Amino acid sequence: MAQHLQLQLQDVIESDQLYPVFQPIINVINGSIAGFEALIRGPQGSGLERPDQLFSAAASSGLLARLEYTCREVACQAFMAQRLPGQLFLNMTPLSFTDSQYRDGVTMAILRKLKLDPERVVFELTEKQPMEEYDLLSNACEHFQRQGFAVAIDDLGAGYAGLRIWSELNPDYVKIDRHFVTGIERSAVKREFVRFMLDIANRIGNKVIAEGIETAEEFKTLVSMGVEYMQGFYIARPSREPVHELPAYLNEVRATAMPQSRDTFYHTLREVTVVERGLSPHITAGDVVERFRSDVRLTCLPVVAEDQTPIGMISRSELLNTFSWRYSYELHANKPISGFISPRSLIMDINSDLNSAGRLVTEDPAQNLSVDIIVSESGRYVGVAKVRSILRSIADEKLRAARHSNPLTALPGNVPLYEWIDQLLCQKADFIVAYCDINHFKPFNDAFGYSSGDDVIILLGQLLRQSVKPELDFVGHVGGDDFVIVFKSRDWRERCEALMERFHRSIVERMPPAQLDYWTEDRHGQRRRFGPLTIAIGCVHPDPNHCLTHHQVALLLAEAKHRAKALGGQQVFLSRRRMPDAMMKVEQA
Repeated sequence: MAQHLQLQLQDVIESDQLYPVFQPIINVINGSIAGFEALIRGPQGSGLERPDQLFSAAASSGLLARLEYTCREVACQAFMAQRLPGQLFLNMTPLSFTDSQYRDGVTMAILRKLKLDPERVVFELTEKQPMEEYDLLSNACEHFQRQGFAVAIDDLGAGYAGLRIWSELNPDYVKIDRHFVTGIERSAVKREFVRFMLDIANRIGNKVIAEGIETAEEFKTLVSMGVEYMQGFYIARPSREPVHELPAYLNEVRATAMPQSRDTFYHTLREVTVVERGLSPHITAGDVVERFRSDVRLTCLPVVAEDQTPIGMISRSELLNTFSWRYSYELHANKPISGFISPRSLIMDINSDLNSAGRLVTEDPAQNLSVDIIVSESGRYVGVAKVRSILRSIADEKLRAARHSNPLTALPGNVPLYEWIDQLLCQKADFIVAYCDINHFKPFNDAFGYSSGDDVIILLGQLLRQSVKPELDFVGHVGGDDFVIVFKSRDWRERCEALMERFHRSIVERMPPAQLDYWTEDRHGQRRRFGPLTIAIGCVHPDPNHCLTHHQVALLLAEAKHRAKALGGQQVFLSRRRMPDAMMKVEQA
């Protein structure tokens, strides 16, 4: 039987019966196709049609390396023939290195023949079997990276693709297994696992791909969490002739799923909602009492009508207290549970922000903190938001905000500023970034001391807060006397000019004469005369179709600030450049 299978597989390989299908991997940030995963297929209707059948037969017959070489060749040929954009993701098994037919250099020979740059190829290392030694995976990773290929770990979190492999290999990409993606909008636990993986990847410079996305809800949830690369049937099914551009409907869904610009850290009940089966309003109170008594973990249960309209919450403590009285069981056990709805039940829309939910449960002294919130969407029940999860999330965000705020002005620092700009770029929003800098601040600080300098910085911070629309604009303090405003307000220039005038007037009114006209050394050590402090504002209008991250906006902003300072005095300078030099050269080419 094994010999027959080997002969059949040899025939499939030698007679060119293998062919690839391609599934796109998209970049959610800029709405483009980042690459394609090549998936191999055998003769239709045969026992070797599916990849698992092919590779199982190859492993048992000692043809694993030969099969992989053939798969790479046909995938690369089809990829180049169709002129597909982005990178080509090729699956490979480290165990093929142990195959007697393994030969080094075959892949490079294929690429040279097709004129395919190795930097456009990503090898996905897949290992479904336990390995006490990690030498094979490590050797596979180093082998390909030395030749210029990128490396991805497939199915992270499933099977044996765990944290140890991730830490030892440090690949270019990690692909989150579909287990963590399926139903993620209904599972707070899965969302926490994905956030954990994202956090690690961001810290060590790996890119994360979520695979196995099959529904719009999964897609929206992952977008809102900041996953940059995605793959799955909802985006596109594998095809011999795949699309070259992102489908229009995906761009629409992507835009609506991006975090809304309401405040720096805006989170909704969607992030803490868990699916919990609702009780029928007709179930008896006695049945619910027994359910509470049989499961001490239950603190409350939602009651939902047949049409999925939420009715209210049953509190464990309230119900069991009612049934603790003498003869209460006989009196109430057969009554419908709808008569025992907690008067403290709260029903909120899934898009409500966590801060609002937190205020509702903490500011009302009569509110029972053990009664969770029922969550609805368009009037229909979707789940429960645990009060404990809401309060923990709010506390975590407050700590995070404090950690990234400037201690002198309490304004957000670099991290939230970068996140805000990246968010607007993702939304393709129209905005202005203004860099505010105090002219001749160093000589003033040197002449009158840090205390006087801090007073000026605090004053400017207060004036900046007063100069923006908080529902539209963002103010950040990036260090020293440097502040950044991200304007969505259309009258940004008028606001900048008014800010300069208010700052100048406040300085003249508050400062003693000695600080308005004084002699001291400048930055070059030359003694000179200085007048009242003023501010210069350099502004840029980023093109969201070409500026993809805050790094590119920062390059524009640094030059705009320099130009504004060079003009001298109180100035609002708007740069005409909307993309960095390197990108302009590519565009012109």
